[in-house]
Amino acid sequence: MRRLFVLLLTGLFVSTACAQSDSFLDAVDHPQTSQIEMLRIHGIVEGYGHGLFRPDILINRAEFLKILTFAVYGQENAGSAAPCFMDFTGEPQWFWGAACTAKENNILTGYPDGTFRGAQTVNLAEALAMAERAWQMPTPEYVRAPDHWYDPYFDAVADRGIAEYFLRSPNHLLTRGDAAWLLVAFGQPLATVEEPMSSFSSVSSLSSVSSASSASSASSVSSAYVHNVCGNGVKEGTEQCDDGNADDGDGCSSICVIVPEPIQHSAIRLDQRALGTDTVAGGSSQTVLFSFDANAKWQDAMLAGLKFDAEYGAFTAAVNYRLYEDSDGDNKPETLVGSGLVRDDVLSFSGLGARIFTSRGKRFEVRADLVQTSGHLALAFRTSDSAYVEAVGAIDGRELVGIRTDAGGCPRTDNCWIAVYTLDAESVTLTERGNLFVTEASQSLRSHQLLAGVQSADLLRLSFRATDEDIIVDRLAVAGATDAVEELQFFDPAATMPFATAHTSGCRIPASGKLCTTVQFTVHKDIVRDVIVRALLTSADDGAKSGDTVALTLSADTSALDKAVEATGIASQQDLIQNDGDSSAEGEVFIGRSAAGANSAITGPTSDVVHIALRSITNAATDRDGTVVPTGLRTIGIFRFTAQDKPSIARSSRSVSLTTLSFDVTATNVLFSTGSFVLVNMLAPSVSVSCTQSARTGSIRVTCSGFAAYDVNTLIPFNDYVTLGLRGFVDSTQTASLLQTSLSSLNNRDVSGGVTWSDGTSAFHWVDLDEAEVSSTLYRIP
Repeated sequence: MRRLFVLLLTGLFVSTACAQSDSFLDAVDHPQTSQIEMLRIHGIVEGYGHGLFRPDILINRAEFLKILTFAVYGQENAGSAAPCFMDFTGEPQWFWGAACTAKENNILTGYPDGTFRGAQTVNLAEALAMAERAWQMPTPEYVRAPDHWYDPYFDAVADRGIAEYFLRSPNHLLTRGDAAWLLVAFGQPLATVEEPMSSFSSVSSLSSVSSASSASSASSVSSAYVHNVCGNGVKEGTEQCDDGNADDGDGCSSICVIVPEPIQHSAIRLDQRALGTDTVAGGSSQTVLFSFDANAKWQDAMLAGLKFDAEYGAFTAAVNYRLYEDSDGDNKPETLVGSGLVRDDVLSFSGLGARIFTSRGKRFEVRADLVQTSGHLALAFRTSDSAYVEAVGAIDGRELVGIRTDAGGCPRTDNCWIAVYTLDAESVTLTERGNLFVTEASQSLRSHQLLAGVQSADLLRLSFRATDEDIIVDRLAVAGATDAVEELQFFDPAATMPFATAHTSGCRIPASGKLCTTVQFTVHKDIVRDVIVRALLTSADDGAKSGDTVALTLSADTSALDKAVEATGIASQQDLIQNDGDSSAEGEVFIGRSAAGANSAITGPTSDVVHIALRSITNAATDRDGTVVPTGLRTIGIFRFTAQDKPSIARSSRSVSLTTLSFDVTATNVLFSTGSFVLVNMLAPSVSVSCTQSARTGSIRVTCSGFAAYDVNTLIPFNDYVTLGLRGFVDSTQTASLLQTSLSSLNNRDVSGGVTWSDGTSAFHWVDLDEAEVSSTLYRIP
């Protein structure tokens, strides 16, 4: 007798001759309803009958290939059923033809042992490979071979959110709803199944059946269903349930079929975070020992319990184990979730109730108080326990069973609802006390002129870095001052008020130029704290000596009674010892070092004490840049010199006396008369002093001095200014002429610049300005 084989696609098609015309009852409000509906409208999927799709049951490889074939081609593409895989033996099965055609078209290759395994649940990696080959989607090329066979298929759709949706789990077992979501997520055109599909029977077996038995089954179902009375409270015929009413939404629908919950089962993923190895002083409170990020899928989950092993060391190295969560989304766990219990060498957290969201990840940390001062401690998930993570769905309350750890497979026959990715254990090394490293801050400083009677600019910038524990700085001793310095002031960056002041009287043994203070400021572990040091100077009337120099210094000397820095560990409650000069950090204070080694003194730039100073030098010319080069006797540069304001505590009036001005004149294609340069005070331009010149054209150095002898006023009292102009006789110009006058090298203490001046006591050849050069009008002839 000739046997007829009917294609049986379990759960994807029903025994009808036309497509499902209405939305599936159990897909309404399902998280994947829009994708399921898309496939239904295209005729790609039908249901189980009674309007059901059953999106939450698993789909096997044969079923996925069938639905993929309809999605891509709109038809079966079933070729010969001749065996093409090693497991195609015995009586032919409904999917053999489609599988062999797919193999010929390189849509699938099967397993290394030559089998297809059609009844095996399809996982994400396999589904990606089949679909991308079917749609002929390009995959990336690699310089070196990828780590996993499925990497190209994940990378090819990296911008479609597929990996994120499935928690980056290639071994995720697909449900029927997952398959629908995935096929739509590819963004490829979906075929429409135009012709009515063959009569497919919804049976639980993948074996072939005869058309006669199929017809008999369909007939018996139809006959029984006609006599059902839905809502009478009696389960009859093909009714899946009958709860005595015809209402929907109570689990038994108006046509007496069980409607699965519209909420998809929750799943979570935990990713251990790298903390790095660390050294921490015994006594440190709530030290972070373990951290992980958690994400939920499909519905929020409630983390209920965790178990940990001591990978290195023993749990007795610490007490008060606690779990914290990030409750505000800033990735900084600050909310206590629960306390751990150590029993039989296992750290357990139970009854947590910590919500894990689908909308965003959440960070967790395990912290403890360290009590030992030596050894190591490292925590790790207790993966030997099949329930080392416990969680339930936040909405449906269903337990999340099965844990897949790292690349290992799921130990269950169905899905694992918890995925955990671990890292190699990173230990905390326990030590007796911390270390303090004091260095010069990275922001460089320049020399200043320190006006007697006022607060100085920044004279020293220090960086404090603590390791192993938080450290309190107890005392500071700074040398390199002068008797003009009344006190040193210590500031946090951007602060307007000092947090501490130092005086000579604060030292245990008073010494000239050294100021000491007792402080209490905290340097947090591994967080650099910068400190700015400024000076408050006495007034000139009270003895501040003009010309004194200040170069603040933290001494490298560890034998002095007043040491540069003294500090105490907060956790260890021990005083840090002074640097012993070796290459080991053993609870010490290091000066001028970012790592263990011999101290090196930290010295700020050298500054000068002055009784008065210039506040600014500016261009005072009214001609704009680009003005045509003048000819004849002209004022080619005008500069305004302004003195500092008078200190509030100063009693005597003082003046800046300009003694020499050296101008740099750029004269390109401009020729000056020899001996024609003079300097004038713009308030009395008829009185001038002659200047010397180095050349008539090109780069000309013009030097002017001896102002008092020619009655050219260059004295500038407090709060006042003078305006001086440089004149010269321009003999001739040409095309492409440039002319500009500048005062250069102004603010470099180590170089004689364009201005030499006196405060009435000492002479200075530099000016405390931010600008190194000030230029007057740029004249030009195109």
